[in-house]
Amino acid sequence: MKWIQRLGLWSVRHPWWVAVASIALLLGPASPLLERLDRLAWDLTARATQGVRDRSVVADEQLIVTIDEASLQALGRWPWPRALHAELIDRLAASGARAIGYDILFSDAGALADDRRLAEAIRHSGRVVLPVAPFEPLAGRGLRAGLPLPELQAGAGGLGHVDTEIDGDGLVRRLHLQAGLGERCWETFALAVWRVADPGAAGQVHGPDPLTRPNTLTSPCTRSGGNPTAWSRHQERLQPLHQVEVPRLSALQLLRDPLAATAVSGRIIWVGVTAHGLDQPVTSPAAAPGTAWSGVQWQAQLLHALQHRQLIVPADESVVAAANLLPMLLLALLLQWRRSHLRGRRLLLALPLPWLGSAALLVGTQVWLPAMALTAGLVIAFTLTRAAELQGARDDLAHAQGQADATLRAITDSVLSIDAQLRVRYLNPSAERLVGDTLARVQGLHVSTLLHLTPRDAQVLEAALGACLEDREVVQLQQPLRLDTPPQPRLVRLIASPVRPAHLGSRGRERGKERGRDPARSAKGGAPHRRVSAQPEVVLALSDVTVEVQAGEQLRHEATHDKLTGLPNRTLLTDRLQHALTGVARSQRTLAVLFVDLDRFKRINDSLGHRQGDAVLQEVARRLVACSRAHDTVARWGGDEFVVLLEDVPSREVAAALAGQLIDAVAAEFQLDGIEVECGCCVGIALAPQDGKDADTLLALADTAMYRGKAHGGKRFEFYASEMPAWTREWLAIETRLRHGLEGGDFVLHYQPQVNLIDGSPVGLEALLRWRQPDGELWSPGRFINVTEETGLILSIGAWVIREATRQMAAWRDAGVPLVPVSVNVSARQCLDRHLVKVVADALADADIPAHLLKIEVTESTAMADLGQLKALLTELRQLGVAVAMDDFGTGYSSLAHLKRFPVDQIKIDPSFIHDITTDANGAAIVRATIALAHGLGVPVVAEGVENAEQMRFLTEHHCDIAQGYLYAYPLACDDVARYLHGNRPNPHGHDAFAHTMPLTTL
Repeated sequence: MKWIQRLGLWSVRHPWWVAVASIALLLGPASPLLERLDRLAWDLTARATQGVRDRSVVADEQLIVTIDEASLQALGRWPWPRALHAELIDRLAASGARAIGYDILFSDAGALADDRRLAEAIRHSGRVVLPVAPFEPLAGRGLRAGLPLPELQAGAGGLGHVDTEIDGDGLVRRLHLQAGLGERCWETFALAVWRVADPGAAGQVHGPDPLTRPNTLTSPCTRSGGNPTAWSRHQERLQPLHQVEVPRLSALQLLRDPLAATAVSGRIIWVGVTAHGLDQPVTSPAAAPGTAWSGVQWQAQLLHALQHRQLIVPADESVVAAANLLPMLLLALLLQWRRSHLRGRRLLLALPLPWLGSAALLVGTQVWLPAMALTAGLVIAFTLTRAAELQGARDDLAHAQGQADATLRAITDSVLSIDAQLRVRYLNPSAERLVGDTLARVQGLHVSTLLHLTPRDAQVLEAALGACLEDREVVQLQQPLRLDTPPQPRLVRLIASPVRPAHLGSRGRERGKERGRDPARSAKGGAPHRRVSAQPEVVLALSDVTVEVQAGEQLRHEATHDKLTGLPNRTLLTDRLQHALTGVARSQRTLAVLFVDLDRFKRINDSLGHRQGDAVLQEVARRLVACSRAHDTVARWGGDEFVVLLEDVPSREVAAALAGQLIDAVAAEFQLDGIEVECGCCVGIALAPQDGKDADTLLALADTAMYRGKAHGGKRFEFYASEMPAWTREWLAIETRLRHGLEGGDFVLHYQPQVNLIDGSPVGLEALLRWRQPDGELWSPGRFINVTEETGLILSIGAWVIREATRQMAAWRDAGVPLVPVSVNVSARQCLDRHLVKVVADALADADIPAHLLKIEVTESTAMADLGQLKALLTELRQLGVAVAMDDFGTGYSSLAHLKRFPVDQIKIDPSFIHDITTDANGAAIVRATIALAHGLGVPVVAEGVENAEQMRFLTEHHCDIAQGYLYAYPLACDDVARYLHGNRPNPHGHDAFAHTMPLTTL
């Protein structure tokens, strides 16, 4: 018994060598079993690779003439007189048969006249092929060849053997292209018939067989050293497993019906007995299920396979042995050398590989290489490998159980095991420490009692355990449970796992769809029904998350609250404001946002220090909270700014009253280190939904209102939408005066020269708008341009500027003043007006001024308004001949894109970059890059705001083309421009009266 156990252990440890031995056994002593497996594999593989039988394929070039029951009944019983066979052959020959396979053996002599008549018919046709069949005349005497009579052989077109090999399961799968006795060898009957019908095509069958011994087919075949009494077979082939339909014609119909002869012409004819009981049927897996072929049907199938090169070549036995044994042997040696093994799952994937290889070889080369021995070896190796893995798994399980027990005692999480009645069965040491008791004393207690849970948490726990027991699934509670355990309560997170998972029943599957539900909700309706199997258990894992929860709450508080004052920060304020606005939209209530900014806080911070400043902020926060209602939100916005959110404000007066209270509370004196400090505040108020309906808008409006209050002296509150605010009255007054100013001629143009940086000569003028006030003061556009944009007056004022500039150029021309181009600025709103091109064209035509003397300046911010519209506008202006300049270059956000897309004739660098070019390296780098970029595009550059010689030298050194600024001249009135252009010009260094004597009111 011991050696048997050792042998079994060795087999499990060395599965690959057992597989090698098994393959060798199948290839040797157990070959009959292997042959049965190979036959089964051939049938499956042939069907899989060749497809199911297709009855739609018809072999039209063949015809079977059947000696059936009707022919025997009309022409006589079998055997027929040979004269009748002669008549049948004559009829076939006369009808134009290509070849006649006469599957009837005429080996015995008959009536002399009949034999002569038959011989004459065969000789006269010359296309009749007669069969040769092996037979055993006497038991134990060996096989003999059944040949036709010599006189029939002499006239026949050929002989062919009709030997068929029957497999052990009674089916015929193979044929032999050659068979015979000793040195006498004949081709198979179908091949001999084909050779008569088409000698050239039949000769292409000859040649060596791949993966077999070299063997050339000849006719007749010659083999030396053979046993003259033994029937031998050569050139084995396998028949494809599909069936073709061959047309049939009864011998009676052929002999009696003259029209039947038309079906014979040009076809290969098979003649054979098909009457029941007279012919030995051929059973083949290629035939339809439950049917057998007659002899001539079998030959017709073989001929079709020969003609279409569909016969399969079986591999030689030595090749089969090597292909099955060597891969397993090499794999066993490799695994032993590398001291490794293949896992059962990977090996399972390799089981179909031999069959797939055989199928691929069959499809690619029409060679059949059976691999069932290799497959059987892989199955054995897989079985033994899985047995080894299972044994290893059992060993690992035993080891894991020991480790699990040790782990349960070592881990810090508390682990409890309970039964279906929720009674405690096991506690690990951590659980004993958590509940403050030992397993021996608490075993059998209800788990809710043991854990000291609140009634609600007890219901949640029972619901979770009920779901775990019923669904046999892991249940994890998202919310921690509170345990009232001494010395202080603890928060634990629970995971419940079933000990014995089972397949869910129908009700369990329905409940399983509800994964992720909160057990607390189930607890509200009572504990769920439990489906209890035999001794179910649940393991509870309790993780103490008290510290983590407290830390998370602290982090959440810090993320949403100001660290210094403890008030909500911007994030929480914005969230609450958005939530409150949602309620306002639904209920039509009013909401107020109060923006609070401290007055003179910077002075306190700078004089007393940041620590005292922090104390002031903390005290202000406390006072703001004290003045607010319980449901209001007081938040720190940043620095010395606070925001108070008032929800459900009954009226504007209530918001105003609370704002006044806040101002009074903040204005109370502070005591800081014995010093009395006073700090007031301003409050800006925005209401929703009157002023705005989103959080950002309300905050911005409240901030704007707060700054308006600061502008009026501080310690006051301002509503954003006050009925009669000062700024609104001023706006309306400016708008009215602007309308009258355009009609009354209060607008004038001043012109600032642009000079060539090389020689200081004037090369252009920029027209600058001025608005004359009743007291004589001139306002620059910065004081009123916003009103013109908002009211639309910019269109009429801009048109006036263009007409006035062209009119003034005409006046200078008439006075003999040398003209230079004049630049006119246009706003974004003008660029969006399609009438601008007509305004320019009409102004040039009315003044009779050449278009190149007018230049339109467009700022980068204007270019960003509508790229397509602006490009079309500038293209039309340039088509008029008007030049286009890009003003304030560098202040936008897509300068390169503008230069690429827009047709410009000049680039003007914004004065903000020129101001610091001698002191700011970044500004100087931008100016240098702009000059290089413009010159690379072939566009001149104008530097605006040149005020000193250092700036001029920098621009000159870096090849700037044109300069404009106070160094050369202030904006000039029309008469001053005439004198300037007549020759009273500044020198290149900027020392000129025009640069120093102009009144400031003209700037």
